[in-house]
Amino acid sequence: MSAAIGPLVGPALFPFTLAAAVMAGLVAMEALSLLVGHSLSGLVDGALGHEAGGGGDLATAADADGPFSPAALMSWINLGRVPFLILLILALAVFALAGFVVQGLATALVAPLPVLLAVPIAAAATLPALRVSTRVIARLIPRDESYAVTADDLVGATAEVTLGPLDHGLPGQVRAVDRHGNTHFLRARAAPDAPAMEAGARVLLVDRNEAVYVAVPATPDL
Repeated sequence: MSAAIGPLVGPALFPFTLAAAVMAGLVAMEALSLLVGHSLSGLVDGALGHEAGGGGDLATAADADGPFSPAALMSWINLGRVPFLILLILALAVFALAGFVVQGLATALVAPLPVLLAVPIAAAATLPALRVSTRVIARLIPRDESYAVTADDLVGATAEVTLGPLDHGLPGQVRAVDRHGNTHFLRARAAPDAPAMEAGARVLLVDRNEAVYVAVPATPDL
């Protein structure tokens, strides 16, 4: 038993073990960020300049650069339709699992594959699996904007804080409903002269700074 397992814990599995360890670390960081009131995946998307659920910019770039461009590949695996951090976690998880399976089968048949051969095989298996999994997740993620309204149309809307508190630091998240009844999950922070607003508080979106809305406490009549 130990002789059969021994090859699976050697250097042949190092890239896949490393990928699994990095994936676990990212999951832990995301969970910790949610506990302190801010989503790490939302912050990463903001730094990259896109919101999950959109994908329009990537799709346009893919059309412009051709089907084999980096933008086309990113669009094919649905970057922009799911948060970048979630996509990265999925990619690492699938890559690690594919590597373990490939090396496990190779070891059972003959011997572990050389790392320089096992890694491309696992990567080739990762891409289609990643496309399928991100398409499923994209359907479950609410879009920040619908086809019926623009981002600016939501300025002046009331919303509920879903991930807070909203203060003057990192953005939190609010849930707003537009005039068509569509729900939007938006990143927001408190206006400079506004107090912190806890999760569950009603707020008024008074401005927008790129992808982040500016909020103040909503009055009872709103």
